[in-house]
Amino acid sequence: MDIVFERRGEGPPLVLLHGIGHRRQGWAPVMDVLAAERDVIAVDLPGFGDSPP
Repeated sequence: MDIVFERRGEGPPLVLLHGIGHRRQGWAPVMDVLAAERDVIAVDLPGFGDSPP
């Protein structure tokens, strides 16, 4: 299974999951803020955004 994700920062991991009908880019406004202290991973769940079904 292929999952598309975006990763920024260093530190303890923090996985961000989008809601139904959204995609990882919905986290863009807060990614840099969170990445200042964490290893932030925003994923496109299967069938959403750029991840295949």
